[in-house]
Order: sequence, then C-alpha cells, then structure tokens
Amino acid sequence: MKRIITTILLSAVFFQALAQLTPLKSQFFINPYLANPAMAGWEGRTSVFANYSNQWNKLEGAPEMFAVSAATPLNDKASLGVNFINDRAGLMLKTQAMASFSYKVPLADEHSLRFGLSVTWAQDRLDRNQASEAAANDPELARYNDRENYLDGNFGISYLNHGFEAQFSYLNLNQRRSSRFSTVDYSTFYSSVAYRFQLDQTFSVKPLFAFRGVKNFENQYDIATELKADDLAFYTMYHSNKSFTGGIGYNYMKKLNISALYNSEPSNIRGLSGGIFDLVLGYRF
Repeated sequence: MKRIITTILLSAVFFQALAQLTPLKSQFFINPYLANPAMAGWEGRTSVFANYSNQWNKLEGAPEMFAVSAATPLNDKASLGVNFINDRAGLMLKTQAMASFSYKVPLADEHSLRFGLSVTWAQDRLDRNQASEAAANDPELARYNDRENYLDGNFGISYLNHGFEAQFSYLNLNQRRSSRFSTVDYSTFYSSVAYRFQLDQTFSVKPLFAFRGVKNFENQYDIATELKADDLAFYTMYHSNKSFTGGIGYNYMKKLNISALYNSEPSNIRGLSGGIFDLVLGYRF
C-alpha cells in the first residue's frame, strides 16, 4: 500500500513541478499582478480578472488551474489586490488566497517606482474521492491531509517610465526559508524588462524579456511580444523549454477583455502531453 501512496504522490508532484515551468501566460502582458504584487492597481483603476488554464490534456490527471484576481487603487499612490487560486494536478489540490498592498512613488509624469507586498494563505490536500478504493482508505493518505496550512509571502518592485517597464519579484518567501511546507518545486523569483513602441494612436508593439527561477530547476526565460491594433491584441512567445505560445485578445470599450492563448508542448514531451490552453476574462472599471 505504501508503494501505491508513493506513486500517487510522485505523480502529483511531477505534474505540479512541470506546471511551475509554464506559468499563466496572462502574467506577461494582460495581468502582471499575477507575478508581481507591486503591479496591483498599476493602471490606476479597479480591475477584475478570471483565468482558466488546462494543461497537457493528453495525460491523465494533468494540471488545471483557476484563478480570480482583483485590484483597486485606494488613492493616487496606494492600491490593494486580492488573488484566489485553485490548482489541481492529479490527486493533489492546492488552494491559495492572497492579499496584496502596493505603493507608488512618483518620480515625474508617467515615471514612477512601485513596491508591493503579498501575504498568502495556502492549503495542500489530496482528493481522496478521486483515488482508488484501496488508496482512499489508506491511513497514509489520510495523514497527508492532516498537514497544516501555512502562510507565505511575496515582495515585488517595478520601475515604470513612459513605455519602459522593469519588474522584479521575490516569491514564496516562507518556503525559501523552510522546506517543510512544500511538496513541490516552486517559483523563487520573477523578473522582466519591456518597452512599448507606440507607432500611432491605435498601433503599438511591446517586446518583453522575462527571467524566472524555479527551485531545483535551471532558471527559465521567456521572449514575448504583444502587438496591439485598435481593440485587438496579438501575442507571441518563445519559452526556454523550447515551446511556443500564440494568442489573441479583444478589448471592448477599453473595459472588457477576452483573451485566449495556446502554448505548444515542451520539446522533451512533444507528442505525448498536449499543449496548454489559457482563457482570460477581465473587466476594468
């Protein structure tokens, strides 16, 4: 029986570790608050986003993630954000609720530094209802679900100067100090630089380079471009796991946003896993 439980845990850990290498694609352009608490409320208006990600659907028990986030400015400098994530990989369920505070330090017109801090409550569980009858009744599985919940945190900073944008966030602060909470490899930092070239009133191009850390893996990088034409946005990305992402978004009245992105399979599992589909629905007030 212990062999069954070990297999269940290793399968879940494998899926969640791979998921860390392929984050939600909306964090690069559409909703940067997902990767950096300093970007909560950065647009100066209230926003709400829902994100669904379906990964590697050719594999049984492949990861699925649903996230809802909201951010609002309190005044011209301070903003609050909240983020709720439900993440499933095999039998493993991770629930996370996060509250964030960001503060803007104006340097000049459209030129500022932003600082952000998040506090996160998280819970890891195994879904015994999806296990076989033998595994579901095993006391080892029950003891796994007796694990205590834990608090974590993220710290972020961003520099915005007209079309230029630089970000850095230090992630999972508590897990970096103590490994006893973590069952999977986790993101350790996120950094990016980008610049928006405004070619005319309706057309712009924004290239972005991101560099990310995942514990027990080599650092990852992403090369991405957002092309905006009127109410449409087009996304292309190349990732260091030798996969590609393409997507399209529609922005109605500069308020309602609907975006869909597809990430191809990484080179080492190409043809075996299926790609990753991200659907984003957002509204800016």
